[in-house]
Amino acid sequence: MKPSLIQNLRRGAAVGLLGAVLAVAWLGGVEPSFAYIDVAAEARGISLRALKRNRALLRDSSAIQAAQSSVEQSPRWRNFYSAPRPEAATLQLETDLRTILKDSNNLTSMTAEAPLLHGPVTRIAVRVTLSMRVDQLAEALDRIQKQPQMMRVESLTVQAPDFQGAQANAVLTVQAQITALMLTPGAERT
Repeated sequence: MKPSLIQNLRRGAAVGLLGAVLAVAWLGGVEPSFAYIDVAAEARGISLRALKRNRALLRDSSAIQAAQSSVEQSPRWRNFYSAPRPEAATLQLETDLRTILKDSNNLTSMTAEAPLLHGPVTRIAVRVTLSMRVDQLAEALDRIQKQPQMMRVESLTVQAPDFQGAQANAVLTVQAQITALMLTPGAERT
């Protein structure tokens, strides 16, 4: 081989080796550094937003405490059922509903549903199926609304006869889901 060809091969190998070293340095050092800087900048941005939110909460802490105090002192807590267990509150709800619906004299069925815990309150519910006249239904709904414990008719299905006179007070088949709230024993009011 000629000496110039050998020198050209050596230069080519040196340039190739230099390229490989630069690629390894880039992949091993520079690119991970850029990735770290991006992750650190994102984490810093998240921390700055959290700090800004916390400072705003600190500025409004007296208003937040006043609102929490007003919620805790609210007379609406008296409108919830209070019992040591949800089953006892559900039984009281059933008793109240029987009193409200006593005019129909036709209570077909009343089924308690499983209680659902929602923080300081527990949702209790009863499904009722009965027959009553239109005016009795209107009076019963009015009494439910005026009840001292807060009750809510979540679903109401009414079936009327196919044919009836214009002034008839038809007997209806009524299915309703009635819910109420009870204070969860041991939970803090917030």
